[in-house]
Amino acid sequence: MIVVRILDEGQYELPSEARDELVARDTRLLNALEKDDRAAYETELSGLLTFVRSGGTEVALDVIKPSEFVLPNAELSMPGVRALLADHPA
Repeated sequence: MIVVRILDEGQYELPSEARDELVARDTRLLNALEKDDRAAYETELSGLLTFVRSGGTEVALDVIKPSEFVLPNAELSMPGVRALLADHPA
């Protein structure tokens, strides 16, 4: 099981088989961020969040589990994501 946190939203559990797709989508999102490609960033973030929400099971709000992936919410701007990454490097 993989636990994914979407900031300001909550956590989702996804099957372990989703790992490769999560990594690929996360990589495309980071590439768009590095290239400062706002359209690609918004497309990739939307797709990634939809993948997690539709393929995962929401964790109860009163339960906190260690998250393997932490994703920005849809409203977080590119500069906001860059600031988070600078404060919490991988």
